[in-house]
Amino acid sequence: MFSQINPRLIRNLETLGLTENEAKAYVGLVSLGEATAREIHELTDVPRAKIYEILKVLAKKGFLEVRQGTPTYFRAVDPKRVIGKIKEEFLSCALEALNQLNELSYELPKTSPVWCIQSEWGIKNRIREILNGVNEELIVFSSSPTFFEEFEAELKKLEKTCRLILIVTEREKFKSLPFEFRETTKEFSEFINNIVVDGIRYDEEFFLMADGKESIGVHNAGNKREAVVIKLPVVCYMQKMIYERVLEPSFVKKAS
Repeated sequence: MFSQINPRLIRNLETLGLTENEAKAYVGLVSLGEATAREIHELTDVPRAKIYEILKVLAKKGFLEVRQGTPTYFRAVDPKRVIGKIKEEFLSCALEALNQLNELSYELPKTSPVWCIQSEWGIKNRIREILNGVNEELIVFSSSPTFFEEFEAELKKLEKTCRLILIVTEREKFKSLPFEFRETTKEFSEFINNIVVDGIRYDEEFFLMADGKESIGVHNAGNKREAVVIKLPVVCYMQKMIYERVLEPSFVKKAS
């Protein structure tokens, strides 16, 4: 079946707004050059009862051309033109939506000082916002090199402009990274990764605090990955006290 040849391409076109069958039909037509509805159906496995209607929709969108006859032939429009058209429409729609959202003039409720983020994109976006706003000090605790690999460029910039404190569980796992790390004792590492609340285990992946005013912690809660952002001064102050305690000699492992 065609759907087994390149499913990622089909998914990408779905992301751009096509239905699964529209994506299959268009990609099949690109492969064939020119083809009848029957040939497209046989290649792509798009249901025969739906193929004509789908091809009509694609023609209306400007993704293919039609040569009437018996049988009728279809030809795909150049993919560069098609993707360019989708891009222009998407950008135009996005800008219009942004302008309309900015024009909304209702009174927002008081912003909460605590937020939970559960999407990967949302977590990364919030981390970048916090990193971009650091002025004096950034404290980071991590049990995995992934965070430092993902945000290496941002951290290297901050290294030149603020006090950077990087605390890790096992320094050996981070040796390929261009930073100076402080390693906690095994006791602290085990404590931070053995928290159970209402039967759900919480494993801290990483935590960062910017200027003692805002923090974000990313953890795995059962089988979910989520982040908690806090902008509550008293809580951030207490968090900072905990990490300052972690930096005391009894908690920081000496470099060998």
